[in-house]
Amino acid sequence: MSRIENIKSFFQQNESNEATGKAPKGVCPNCWGAQEWENEYYKFKKGNNGNYDNNTYDTFIMKVARMLGKIASEGNQYVCETCKMKFEKLPV
Repeated sequence: MSRIENIKSFFQQNESNEATGKAPKGVCPNCWGAQEWENEYYKFKKGNNGNYDNNTYDTFIMKVARMLGKIASEGNQYVCETCKMKFEKLPV
């Protein structure tokens, strides 16, 4: 899945009260939390009274994806290219 699809899936799972991680897959949890994208998402939905077209929603998701740091694999850990935070890879 692409980062945009992962972000969409994260928000959809959150709305359905399904278990999610701290951040969408492939997104730095540190950057995600610091930039408070979940709050921005709820502001977006509230501002549009839940009535928005797919174009508006996709534009919002693309904005989120552009603003977030990428995680690169480095040995047995992941490193955020934006904040340089390192995370251990969890066993699958």
